[in-house]
Amino acid sequence: MGTIERRDQVRRLIAAGGIHTQAELVTAFRERGAEVTQATISRDLAGLGVVRGFRGGRLTYLLPDDMTDGAGAAEGRLRRLLADLPLTIAETAPLVVLRTSPGGANAIASAIDLSQWEHVVGTIAGDDTIFVACTDASAMRRFRARLEAFIGQVSATTATDPGGEG
Repeated sequence: MGTIERRDQVRRLIAAGGIHTQAELVTAFRERGAEVTQATISRDLAGLGVVRGFRGGRLTYLLPDDMTDGAGAAEGRLRRLLADLPLTIAETAPLVVLRTSPGGANAIASAIDLSQWEHVVGTIAGDDTIFVACTDASAMRRFRARLEAFIGQVSATTATDPGGEG
């Protein structure tokens, strides 16, 4: 099985749910008659941009949206991530500091970057903390308000849809 076919299978298995570890992916491939190593799966996950995050209260793999879909798809991804990952917001002009669950910062930072919001210069992500650099203090306040509006929309959606699927 070639890299492209294998990565397509990894994506499908994760999208189907129930895959929470690399060992589970290796087992799923073996059950389908394909021998892969944990090291190969690890490289495939990195190559696909897969991150670990919480969904339904359980640590699992999260797939990035297709990066070619533009800012609209990235904002959709940001909404889904905010539904799955807790977030607190603090300011230190012109930086906004976001804190989330361990393992969730890179996914949220990437979604913010790809959303291409005006006046956001860029992000720096650690494991559970994100620095969002804005052009000035006014831009920082607008970013915070917009992000809080997203969180409010997510909260309203999950309150009306207990499954959190919007």
